[in-house]
Amino acid sequence: CEKGCPANAISMGIDKKASIDINKCVSCGSCVNQCPFGAIQDKSWIVDAIQMIRGGNQWGYNTYAVIAPSIAGQFAPATYGQVVAGLKQLGFAGVSEVALGGDVVAQHETEEWAEKGMLTTSCCPGFVGLVKKKYPELDQYVSGTPSPMVMIGLHLKEKDPDAKVVFIGPCIAKKKEFQLGRTKNAVDCVLTYEELYALFASKGIE
Repeated sequence: CEKGCPANAISMGIDKKASIDINKCVSCGSCVNQCPFGAIQDKSWIVDAIQMIRGGNQWGYNTYAVIAPSIAGQFAPATYGQVVAGLKQLGFAGVSEVALGGDVVAQHETEEWAEKGMLTTSCCPGFVGLVKKKYPELDQYVSGTPSPMVMIGLHLKEKDPDAKVVFIGPCIAKKKEFQLGRTKNAVDCVLTYEELYALFASKGIE
């Protein structure tokens, strides 16, 4: 447990029980991925996502899926197009690729870097949390530009103000990020690929 935590937030007491220091934890999800016993899990938002999709059908708003680029290899041998078709079968009104938000972030961070001379990315919430908690002297160099997930969410809500946005990706830390004030309510829910697989299975979508 201790070796699996990059933030040194996990320690074992004299009673041989592991505990997590929340003041050191950066919500990176490394402990969840590395624990061979499944003793720790991330919070699931799958019910919230289902309610958003159903609510959209009932109340007339659109629920969009925003997918990370890495989704291309997650459901092989299914093609990217088949995955998008599956998401629409689940009830999503549309599907967007977060790489578009990445392009916007790259432009903004380039301008920031040119102005400040030294800059680190703000795209990864685990990294930002690590800097703030373990290397606070470097916090001044973290970009003020929101992450690609936030940028694409803002873009969708600018076009469709009543929309709900569900981000789907591999990173557990995104589940904490979307709840933070700096995300400007751009994203309403985050799912991992495992949760998406469960949704596909529940609807019998191959």
